[in-house]
Amino acid sequence: MRKFFLYTTLFIGAALTITSCNGNTDDSSTDQPEDSVSVSKRKVGDDTTGVAIAYYVQDSIASNFNFYRRVDSMLKSKEMAFQKELESRIRSYQAYEQDIQRRMNAGEITGYQLDEIQKTAAQKQQSISRFEQQRGSALQKETIENQTALMNKISEAGKEFSKKNNIDILFFYQKGGQITYIANAFDVTEEFVAYLNKREDELMADFDEEVDNVNVSNDSLGK
Repeated sequence: MRKFFLYTTLFIGAALTITSCNGNTDDSSTDQPEDSVSVSKRKVGDDTTGVAIAYYVQDSIASNFNFYRRVDSMLKSKEMAFQKELESRIRSYQAYEQDIQRRMNAGEITGYQLDEIQKTAAQKQQSISRFEQQRGSALQKETIENQTALMNKISEAGKEFSKKNNIDILFFYQKGGQITYIANAFDVTEEFVAYLNKREDELMADFDEEVDNVNVSNDSLGK
């Protein structure tokens, strides 16, 4: 349980995400609204039947999307607080054990007292274990909820971004993912990140509500 956060640093997902715009024909090169960005794209096929595709590098979202970084920082702060509290409780118990051992070595504890001490030690251990499991599970659940809500928001923005820029298919690329290679000519990472940051306030206005609507199953928590 102590290590689960090492595997949940805000990710957007490991599977290929595709956004289809169903052949949108809006011209984004003229009369662009303020939240639009200029995108150079390539088509697969000819001008009549070709499909305009583009991709963004997933790691760049985590590094450069301002709201993503704030959510990540918030979760890491809670993780650190949890770890500090857990370590503090463990140190307190260790100090208790050391004191008991010192008193036993000095012959200060009778057999009757030893029974009571063992009960107290067991209660302290159970309290630490309960805190680790309950608080750890709560933080894991909160992390998954925030990750999922953030992924949903980025997906919504990806659809809007694609429609504004006449992109038929938008997907993300990551090393070790399902795409072995794709030419840089299809890369719209810089433009998409700029789009996310320009629309950050609007996209995240109801983020807390989005988080509340995420349903986290016990399977997701490893239960």
